Amino acid sequence: SAIFFLLSIFAYREAVLERKASKLLTMCLLCLCSVLSKEQGITVIVVCLSVEVFVLLNLDCKSAVQALQTWAKEGKAPLWFRPLVTRTLLLGLFVAAIMFLRVTIMKAELPVFTVHDNPAVAFPTPYRQLHWMYLCFVNCWLLLNPSPLCADWTMATIPPITSLTDPRNLATTVTFGIVATLGFHAINGSERKKKVILVALSLIIFPFIPASNLFFPVGFVVAERILYIPSMGFCMLVSLGLSLLETPKAGLWRSLVRAMLVFVLIAHGLKTVSRNRDWFSDVTLFTSAIRVNPLNGKIHNNLGHEYERTGDLIRAESLFRRAAELQPDDIGAHINVGRVLKAQEKFKEAEKAYLTAIDLMPKGTSFRIAPGHINVYYNLANLVRLDPNRLNEAYNLYQTAISMKPSFVEAHMNKGDVLLRLNRTLEAKAAFEKALEYNPEYTDAVYNLGSTYMQLGDRENAENNFRRALLLDGNHKLSLLNMAVLLEENKGVVKLKEAEDMLKHYLKLEPNSYIGYFHLALVHLEQREYNLSERMFLRTLEIEPTYRPALYNLGYLMYHQGRYKEVVLHLNKLLEMHPSHLNGAQTLADAYMQLSNPAKAEEWYKHVLRLDPNAVTAIHNLGVVKATTGHLAEAVQLFARTLELDPSHQTAKKFLDHAKKQLGQKT
Repeated sequence: SAIFFLLSIFAYREAVLERKASKLLTMCLLCLCSVLSKEQGITVIVVCLSVEVFVLLNLDCKSAVQALQTWAKEGKAPLWFRPLVTRTLLLGLFVAAIMFLRVTIMKAELPVFTVHDNPAVAFPTPYRQLHWMYLCFVNCWLLLNPSPLCADWTMATIPPITSLTDPRNLATTVTFGIVATLGFHAINGSERKKKVILVALSLIIFPFIPASNLFFPVGFVVAERILYIPSMGFCMLVSLGLSLLETPKAGLWRSLVRAMLVFVLIAHGLKTVSRNRDWFSDVTLFTSAIRVNPLNGKIHNNLGHEYERTGDLIRAESLFRRAAELQPDDIGAHINVGRVLKAQEKFKEAEKAYLTAIDLMPKGTSFRIAPGHINVYYNLANLVRLDPNRLNEAYNLYQTAISMKPSFVEAHMNKGDVLLRLNRTLEAKAAFEKALEYNPEYTDAVYNLGSTYMQLGDRENAENNFRRALLLDGNHKLSLLNMAVLLEENKGVVKLKEAEDMLKHYLKLEPNSYIGYFHLALVHLEQREYNLSERMFLRTLEIEPTYRPALYNLGYLMYHQGRYKEVVLHLNKLLEMHPSHLNGAQTLADAYMQLSNPAKAEEWYKHVLRLDPNAVTAIHNLGVVKATTGHLAEAVQLFARTLELDPSHQTAKKFLDHAKKQLGQKT
């Protein structure tokens, strides 16, 4: 911003001297770049006009005022007057355009600051104004002695002025007295001093005004960054002062002045090197800030965020708790404590921290709530939803967050998830659609909408949404997996090939996903690629040895390949872990029959019937076992029972007649 600021001044100088519109346009573009870099860049317009009047036109305050008075009374104006007024009007229109753009971008809303960002906002008159004027001294002192530098000066860093007798008011008086003295010399001083002081004061005062709180409150107390441009004007005053000190004297005095200058330059150079170490990382920066301002809760929060980001949750918790101690009414600090406690699975403590934050929220409709503070309802809802018995409570919390911020996309999303778990599928669909209204490219919302359509049985819309999610993010894992499952169930050749490609893509992203390998195995099974299917089932079991569908389907595949001993191995393992797996027990019993082990077959058919007394196939096959082992009476009863449940069972009729005949021959 400072570079574009200076370039704007140089471009304006050329525009005035050469009187070219192109140069003025260049200056406006450079000003825009300065504004986009840092908003105070807009003040370069006023600085440029000051440079034109006091430097390029070689006027002073008196002559400028006299020219205006002559024009107002007599209508006569010097040659420089009309071009100056024209440029001023054009630059005024440019400023108005930038302000309009700014208002449009912000949707005609002022930014929301908390009382902790600028505590003096809550002070009564006149102490609020006294405090803000004292901050002018603090900023001037930082220019003069940039030693106690800090990344953040909010909260309790600078104690409030609560009395007219506060000695700091004297510092404020001295500061404004010095500025007034400089102004006096700018009007009545020598020609050389006038120009330097006027330009220096323009560089110091105008860029500082937007951050001064004197005309409107800002979201910080002191910000070193806004002193970068004013420091250029301050350096001009220092150089002027040194030249005044040096000129009248010679010899030893001049050497002493220069030695002082060298000392100051070396000291500031060493301070710069030291400060660069502080700026090595966010951790070092905020650590140094705590050394300067140990009572600033916001710095503790910022450092806590850095440790939280790197996974050091214990240290982050300690810093967040310290921030909450320093500023007990800081909602954000309690939210941070809750979030880091939740990450450590300390759910009860986390909920307590969130509830504390909610108790501190301003009540009533006349208050504007900082967007970050609305997250407390969202975070608490995310915590509460972990308990299946508190889903309605989570839903209400999401609703509260949405009522405060209707465009809270994540809240709409999670509300939809909760509604799905409450079996309120249509409402969940509406929640996901609302999230997409605010952010049509929110991939997770598109995916969730597709999943909802799957639950509603609308496979076409489910597929459309999964494909849309993959257009937005070709690596969206859940969309790849669920789209593949959807295609796999269609069983068409083309669909199966597409499902295979999607699953392979998914497994590149999630190489240890047993679910991915399992569905790839099913796709190969449908394609009759049995060896590949077996390999994928085995890979599934390598990752998740207890995965029931893989154990069963591998056994089922081997059964149809006639590999009955291997079937027994895998299905026994399945039924050890999942004894209620009906199809597994049925297939295992059938495998024992194929291995000519009727005793084991009978044991497992009976197990099937304990699970499902009306399992027709098991009743029939147990009858076959009984007939084979010579228990004909029991076989007849079982075949009769089979026909009772399924009168069209031709095999049972055949075996029943044969068993009756054998039984009749025996009797």
